[in-house]
Amino acid sequence: MLTRCFGVGVALTFLLAFACGPPAEGADASGNVSITKGGSNGSTNVEVEAEHSDPTSGSGGATQVGSNSPRSPRAPGRVCTYHGYGSDREVPCETDTQWWSDARNCYVSVLVPQPPADHTIWDGNYVGTIYECLPPGASFSAGQSDIYWFQGSDPGTDGTPGPAGVDPVTLAERAVDRMELVAPAIGMRPLKAGAPLLVGMDAWLWVDNAGDNAYGPITRTATAGPVSVTATARVARVVWDLGDGTRVTCRSAGTTWSPAKGTGASPTCGHRYLTPSTNQPGGAFTVRATTHWEVDWSGAGDSGTLRFTMAGERQQPVTEVQVLQTR
Repeated sequence: MLTRCFGVGVALTFLLAFACGPPAEGADASGNVSITKGGSNGSTNVEVEAEHSDPTSGSGGATQVGSNSPRSPRAPGRVCTYHGYGSDREVPCETDTQWWSDARNCYVSVLVPQPPADHTIWDGNYVGTIYECLPPGASFSAGQSDIYWFQGSDPGTDGTPGPAGVDPVTLAERAVDRMELVAPAIGMRPLKAGAPLLVGMDAWLWVDNAGDNAYGPITRTATAGPVSVTATARVARVVWDLGDGTRVTCRSAGTTWSPAKGTGASPTCGHRYLTPSTNQPGGAFTVRATTHWEVDWSGAGDSGTLRFTMAGERQQPVTEVQVLQTR
């Protein structure tokens, strides 16, 4: 299993780094990425699991193209030569962060941070990695004209990154980016945010914006060169943290309450508070709804599932009615 991230424009964060940009930063050796994004619609905690298999080979796993920390080549007996202006000289074949490219006549290193998605260097192809090429002793601050960026994958034996490959997981993440998914808006009886509930009253719970972008299903396709990946996203479950120590898992978006539906428990998703919120910060319970998304994708001879979460919050005061008996 390969774990990746995307920027969900939300996102995904398929997700990041950049909302719709190049592959996410912060990946460890296995590609694990965790991202937190915030916004007016709520927070987004993204931990994407990309489970996939190659039906043509009969074995699981896809190749991650364009690692953010490619190993410099160590060809036995290699001698590196800088072809300068009017003279040649031998140079070290690698430094702590760079390696020498004979073909490009410069030191190559991964550009950190990677450029945003709207940078022209990507030219619509968000797979691979952006590198910088610096002749010996050069620096961007000096403004030399022979310093430049280029897009490639992992380096060959001469230190030159090859052409950017196509990673289907990355394309699946790009497809999710294009869905523009949003965090759930909390629907709760009472309908008006801030209106109090009574202890013992049934609270109905639902995703108030449960359309394509907040609940699914929604389908998008991403393409890089001749390769396309299509992804379909839907919410598998909604986990409600009610603030009083109770957690409720609902397998639907819930049922919207209206006065015409009267009193009583929700037929699909609800909760009953047994204690008031008077001792809580601000005198209210923090209610948090977390949508658990699953994205099935296929393309480039591969397929798999991405998983991530999005969350929204509201404050809910709960009061207790005191009954006074007189004789």
